[in-house]
Amino acid sequence: MKKIPKIILEYAEKRGCNKVEYIGERKGKAAFVMGFIDEGGKPLPSGLPVVYLYDGASIEAIGGKEGLELL
Repeated sequence: MKKIPKIILEYAEKRGCNKVEYIGERKGKAAFVMGFIDEGGKPLPSGLPVVYLYDGASIEAIGGKEGLELL
Protein backbone atom coordinates (compact mmCIF):
# COMPACT_ATOMS: atom_id res chain seq x y z
CA MET A 1 0.00 0.00 0.00
CA LYS A 2 1.29 3.46 -0.92
CA LYS A 3 1.87 5.90 1.90
CA ILE A 4 -0.59 8.79 1.70
CA PRO A 5 1.20 12.15 1.51
CA LYS A 6 0.67 14.55 4.39
CA ILE A 7 -0.75 17.22 2.04
CA ILE A 8 -3.50 14.79 0.96
CA LEU A 9 -4.36 13.91 4.58
CA GLU A 10 -4.54 17.61 5.47
CA TYR A 11 -6.69 18.31 2.39
CA ALA A 12 -9.11 15.56 3.45
CA GLU A 13 -9.23 16.78 7.04
CA LYS A 14 -10.10 20.32 5.90
CA ARG A 15 -13.06 18.85 4.02
CA GLY A 16 -14.24 16.80 7.00
CA CYS A 17 -13.24 13.45 5.51
CA ASN A 18 -11.95 10.76 7.83
CA LYS A 19 -10.95 8.17 5.22
CA VAL A 20 -8.44 8.46 2.39
CA GLU A 21 -7.57 5.66 0.00
CA TYR A 22 -4.87 5.45 -2.67
CA ILE A 23 -6.37 3.95 -5.83
CA GLY A 24 -3.32 3.91 -8.10
CA GLU A 25 -2.05 6.10 -10.90
CA ARG A 26 -4.46 8.05 -13.10
CA LYS A 27 -3.39 10.48 -15.82
CA GLY A 28 0.21 10.03 -14.68
CA LYS A 29 -0.53 11.18 -11.13
CA ALA A 30 -1.18 9.51 -7.78
CA ALA A 31 -4.94 9.15 -7.34
CA PHE A 32 -6.88 9.18 -4.08
CA VAL A 33 -10.50 9.04 -2.99
CA MET A 34 -11.76 10.55 0.25
CA GLY A 35 -14.83 9.69 2.25
CA PHE A 36 -16.56 9.33 5.56
CA ILE A 37 -16.61 6.40 7.99
CA ASP A 38 -19.07 6.24 10.88
CA GLU A 39 -18.22 5.27 14.46
CA GLY A 40 -18.93 1.62 13.62
CA GLY A 41 -16.40 1.62 10.78
CA LYS A 42 -19.00 1.61 8.00
CA PRO A 43 -18.68 3.93 4.98
CA LEU A 44 -21.28 6.67 4.68
CA PRO A 45 -22.76 7.51 1.27
CA SER A 46 -21.63 10.83 -0.16
CA GLY A 47 -22.83 10.95 -3.76
CA LEU A 48 -20.71 10.61 -6.88
CA PRO A 49 -17.03 10.02 -6.17
CA VAL A 50 -14.40 12.70 -6.47
CA VAL A 51 -10.93 11.53 -7.44
CA TYR A 52 -8.03 13.64 -6.22
CA LEU A 53 -4.92 13.61 -8.41
CA TYR A 54 -1.61 14.59 -6.86
CA ASP A 55 1.58 15.20 -8.86
CA GLY A 56 3.83 16.00 -5.91
CA ALA A 57 3.11 19.73 -6.12
CA SER A 58 -0.63 20.29 -6.57
CA ILE A 59 -3.97 18.56 -6.06
CA GLU A 60 -6.60 18.37 -8.79
CA ALA A 61 -10.15 17.33 -7.89
CA ILE A 62 -12.12 15.52 -10.59
CA GLY A 63 -15.77 14.81 -9.88
CA GLY A 64 -18.99 13.91 -11.59
CA LYS A 65 -19.01 11.47 -14.49
CA GLU A 66 -15.29 11.97 -15.18
CA GLY A 67 -14.43 11.16 -11.57
CA LEU A 68 -16.56 8.02 -11.75
CA GLU A 69 -14.76 6.93 -14.91
CA LEU A 70 -11.37 7.30 -13.17
CA LEU A 71 -12.29 4.68 -10.61
